[in-house]
Amino acid sequence: MEISQIKEDISISYISALCAYSGISYDIIRHDDDSTDGILKKQIVLGDGRKYNAELRIQLKCTSSLSQYTDNGNTISYKLKVKNYNDLCSPSTTPVVLGLLILPESQEEWVRWSTEELLLRGCMYWASFSGEAESHNKDSVNVKIDKKNVINDSTLCDILNKIAKEEWE
Repeated sequence: MEISQIKEDISISYISALCAYSGISYDIIRHDDDSTDGILKKQIVLGDGRKYNAELRIQLKCTSSLSQYTDNGNTISYKLKVKNYNDLCSPSTTPVVLGLLILPESQEEWVRWSTEELLLRGCMYWASFSGEAESHNKDSVNVKIDKKNVINDSTLCDILNKIAKEEWE
């Protein structure tokens, strides 16, 4: 298996595990022509008791290469393919975010397991580009991701709650 496929599978495993833990359904999209790798779904009960089926699309990327990203302290700069960037900028009825998993440089550090635990080392960050102007670059766009935007079980639920309350961007 090529290294890019391994990274793709690890990013799917990362988001799938967080969703499972949070009670969020994660559907993998087989054909991601619109830069959607998966859809997160959860029924949210609003304050007045109404139920709302919230959905979020996600484009997953994974890197361990310092040639693809730079940690700037409070932000991360990442070279995203222009096609993906433009897809993420396009208006949509279902919100979409980029999920960027940053793994350690050494492949041997990515996954560790024992009979007691499975450890996946790295951190996933999210960014939304909805409403941004499309890029006319040829190959890639250097995007900035705020390091406060960590994807974990609570941030996924917070995002879906905002979508349900119609408070999302």
